Amino acid sequence: MSPRKRRTGKYSKRLTRQRRKRHFVRDEKGAWKKILKAACLVACLFICIFTARNIYFFITESGVDEENPYPVRGVDVSVYQLDIDWEGLASEGIDFAFIKATEGSSHTDERFEENWEEAGDAGIKTGAYHFLSYDTPGESQAQNYIETVEKRLGSLPPVVDVEFYGDYHENHPSKEKMYEILDVVLEALEDRYGKRPLIYTNTYIYESYISGRYDDYEIWISDHDIPDTLPDGREWTFCQYTFRATSEHVAGGEKYFDMNVFNGSQWDFRWYRGK
Repeated sequence: MSPRKRRTGKYSKRLTRQRRKRHFVRDEKGAWKKILKAACLVACLFICIFTARNIYFFITESGVDEENPYPVRGVDVSVYQLDIDWEGLASEGIDFAFIKATEGSSHTDERFEENWEEAGDAGIKTGAYHFLSYDTPGESQAQNYIETVEKRLGSLPPVVDVEFYGDYHENHPSKEKMYEILDVVLEALEDRYGKRPLIYTNTYIYESYISGRYDDYEIWISDHDIPDTLPDGREWTFCQYTFRATSEHVAGGEKYFDMNVFNGSQWDFRWYRGK
């Protein structure tokens, strides 16, 4: 074969490779365009469904029902309630649960982990509470809670339960003693979880200790009358209205538990994350 023909052959092969490469690049670009178009269609469909669902939810659940002004209901529980069927409670319309996690500087509730996981798995929005002690430092109490309660996306704010116990029922702690401990716990939990804790308390303690000092904190009030507002006119966020609720799904109906309501509609609660 002549040199001219050999060069022509090499040139032809090189040209063929270049053409194949161009075809491959063109085909690859075309495939990516198809994938991108499909992804955009899926995203648009998802956005449309999400928007329509939220519009429907807003229309049907955002209004005020005069016969049932507090449609969002929840429980608060501890080891005292023993076995809890969380799927059963969810079927009864329970929307949220505050679960005891810790008390003081060293105590952890024996059923916290079980209740925390099972309530979440049942689709119930959960929050964990700490029972404040007046006998140990705030730093160690906060650490006890932080070591026990994981930081979970979408959970309710941490709660500090401020009430009297034991001898403190008769001999109330001074304001200075309470504040020295409570201030530290509140600050530490806010730093850790990125939201201000709720303060749980009754109307007497609220009026005597909380009002005027912790006005930047949302309140979970214990009041069987479900008041329109707190004693100083502020709005409450949650209200515990009975200690004597029963359900076949809580210890087979053999143990009382506390019932609560959220101050808002289902729509409000859907987007509630705390401060």
